[in-house]
Amino acid sequence: MHIHGETKRRTRQKEQLNPSGDSSDEELTLCSRESIKKSAKYYLQNSTLHGLKYLAEERITIPERVFFGISFFLVVILSGFFISNIYIKWSASPIIISTSAKQLLTSNMPFPAVTICNLNQALRSRVQRISRSSSNYSLLMSLCSQGDEQTITYVGTWKYFKALLVDVAQPCEDMLLYCSFGSRKEICSMIFKSILTDDGLCCTFNALDPSFLFRNYTDDVRLEPALEHSLYEAIDWTPERGYAHKLPEYYYPRTSGGTGSRMGLTVVLNASTAEYYCTKSMSNGFKVLVHNPAELPKVSNYGFIVTSGREARIPIEPVYEDATPSIRSIKKSVRRCLFSDENDLTYYRTYSRKNCELECEAKLLLRDCSCVLYYLPRIDPAARVCGPNDNNCTNRVQTEIESSKTELSCENCWPGCFELTYRTTLSTSMIVSGPSYQSGEDLPEDLFNAINGSVNNELSILHFYYVSNSFRSTTKSEMFGFTEFLSNTGGLLGLFMGFSIFSVIEIFYYVTVRPYCASRALQQRRQRREAELKWLTPVRQRRRLILPRRPPPYSQLQGKSLAGPKSKRSLWQALRSPRDPLVYPYLD
Repeated sequence: MHIHGETKRRTRQKEQLNPSGDSSDEELTLCSRESIKKSAKYYLQNSTLHGLKYLAEERITIPERVFFGISFFLVVILSGFFISNIYIKWSASPIIISTSAKQLLTSNMPFPAVTICNLNQALRSRVQRISRSSSNYSLLMSLCSQGDEQTITYVGTWKYFKALLVDVAQPCEDMLLYCSFGSRKEICSMIFKSILTDDGLCCTFNALDPSFLFRNYTDDVRLEPALEHSLYEAIDWTPERGYAHKLPEYYYPRTSGGTGSRMGLTVVLNASTAEYYCTKSMSNGFKVLVHNPAELPKVSNYGFIVTSGREARIPIEPVYEDATPSIRSIKKSVRRCLFSDENDLTYYRTYSRKNCELECEAKLLLRDCSCVLYYLPRIDPAARVCGPNDNNCTNRVQTEIESSKTELSCENCWPGCFELTYRTTLSTSMIVSGPSYQSGEDLPEDLFNAINGSVNNELSILHFYYVSNSFRSTTKSEMFGFTEFLSNTGGLLGLFMGFSIFSVIEIFYYVTVRPYCASRALQQRRQRREAELKWLTPVRQRRRLILPRRPPPYSQLQGKSLAGPKSKRSLWQALRSPRDPLVYPYLD
């Protein structure tokens, strides 16, 4: 009876430690099929996505479950179709060009650079002093685009060509007779600089100084030495960075003095038609181009002509394009514009489309014709200047570059993300002098007081001015940023399936967090059970070893048993007594 009671007590203790009745061998592992089925069912019953709970509903029939399963599958396909349309639109046209809501002041932008070229590229009196058999004459023929039938083997260099241009072209101080800017009379040689263009030697106003225009600047680039004690200080400017915060009192490129012809630039020009030797036009006068101060002008193709003996008014309207920094994350091939720090020009410091096209044209000529035209960037200082014998090759290359149907083009010259251009209009009238005619800009009367009208036919008057002191720019910005794409996608998923960010968190929970927590709980449960089973191991009380002694006489035993209050057990009783009960210290 004692052994049977002890067995019952042990069983009761095990039931207290494992109330579920499952042994460790019967517990489900995380990778078992039954465990995965239970987790999936629990997710379907508790998911926030619409329609999934019906798949795990036990109170509906199987056809109903199939109906909801097919419906959910079709809804997923439909939402994916609409999301793909949004993604295609986002990736195909991520940029939108909009008009800025804020007006810009013309006083914060530089007045445009104005380049003026006499249609005559060489003075007759100076050309007559050059021998036809000399090397300078062959270079002169390349300037005048003549001499195709001549056989000239001389290889020209920039050093000699520069000296020839300065020698035969009309100087700026002879062409510019009067200059004023902002209703203030200026010394023409102080505000106009000589520059080399595709129309020969020209005079430019308000252009960026060569030290800020070219990447590897040397004094050899200048056609004339810089003035040591000039009133106007050269500063750096780019369409993206603009002007510096601290500016000197007098600087260039200078800003606008105001609106109207009185506050703009006014010049009186002398054509010197008697000195005409070679020209690319069939008229007398000047070719003018209004351009960005940070760009070299290409007057031959894009300039407008003002004939001699006429007065011209050129109203100017600035056109400024900027961009938001957010479009930097868009690929260059998609946004189709470049920031200033993304340019790879080797000759110019400031990136613009026109500067890039000039470099591209120089590289193509150097590759196909083994020479560079005199006005193009000198990418290779050792490259020779194209002469008359190269006219056929240079004309072919330039025609292919300007044509959009040939493979030889500069399509990689994308516009700058920040660009400043100018829109101009032209109106002219004949100059008539006399007592009844008077200039409204207080021009010197001695320039026009002549006995006959021959002097008036030599002069031209040009007025460049702003018509407004404010304008609106255009801004390139993201049409579909990541935020807009996410909101449109979330709206479609929420409309079709009730999907949200928390649905992603739920999926992440059921795939990672829940199995990890279950595994950890199961491991802790095993460790706790193993620890409890160690405490439940039977522990016997240690008995003190008693050596057998000789039994006392019977009389003594009988006497002691009679005298004592309680008799002790006999040796036979001690040997026949059951074993000591087990002791469980943890339970005690």
